[in-house]
Amino acid sequence: MSKKAIPPIFRMAHEDVWEFPKPDMSLVPELIKYSAATVSVVARNIVGTPSTFFSGVGPLFRGKGHDVLGPAVTLQYAPQRPDLMPTGEYAKIGDQNHRIAVNITQEGYVLVVQADGNTRSGVLGGNMLLALQENRKAAGLVVHGVIRDYAEAATQDFPIWTQDSKTTTDYDAQHDIAPLAVNGRISIAGNTVMPGDWIRADDDGVCFFPADKIEEVLENCNKHWWEPAARHYLSEGGHLDDCYPLPERRYTEAAAWQRANGHYVPDDIG
Repeated sequence: MSKKAIPPIFRMAHEDVWEFPKPDMSLVPELIKYSAATVSVVARNIVGTPSTFFSGVGPLFRGKGHDVLGPAVTLQYAPQRPDLMPTGEYAKIGDQNHRIAVNITQEGYVLVVQADGNTRSGVLGGNMLLALQENRKAAGLVVHGVIRDYAEAATQDFPIWTQDSKTTTDYDAQHDIAPLAVNGRISIAGNTVMPGDWIRADDDGVCFFPADKIEEVLENCNKHWWEPAARHYLSEGGHLDDCYPLPERRYTEAAAWQRANGHYVPDDIG
């Protein structure tokens, strides 16, 4: 992709939005088997932060089974300053950072938007969501804020997570808040997120972890391999203390059930 000149005002966070880490996607099919809740706890212990979970950010379409794991493209919104950022929905289209963010998002990536929990201004609307889904083949959208055009978004079946699972009809993206920078460090619900960080999102919510930690996160998630069997035993009336956490004496039994039902089992488990 050819490099595009960026207006000086947009250099404050990242000078070259076209070049950013491109993580190895080969482990995605293995790690996505684990829920955002499980990945969040494992990642928190590895990263050493109080949390890796985006508190308050939830699925806009709960129950649709949206399940996402992909590297982040970041977009930062800030309170509008007309002397710094274009005003008007179509003002200086080529310089609008939310358009740049959509256009650089690659297949399988997740666009992650810092809007500081603002629920008045929609950061993206239906047409941009359609471009993100169909033209860019993005895995999903995560917004610490809200989007517009719920009805349009609902027909697209595009995975979206927003603040308090809300949308808005108020404002467009250049009035109350405006897109300040692309592919720089952002803050989401008290977490620092970098371009290329992994984003795990499902009906539980959203979490993140650094790009270079995916093997370690997967290795530690695999220690929870027995959870599908534990849920099965509990659903059949099993005693909590005999099912969760699953005692090692039941590993062979659990492994047989999980293999028969298409669930992961480590190679060293009989």
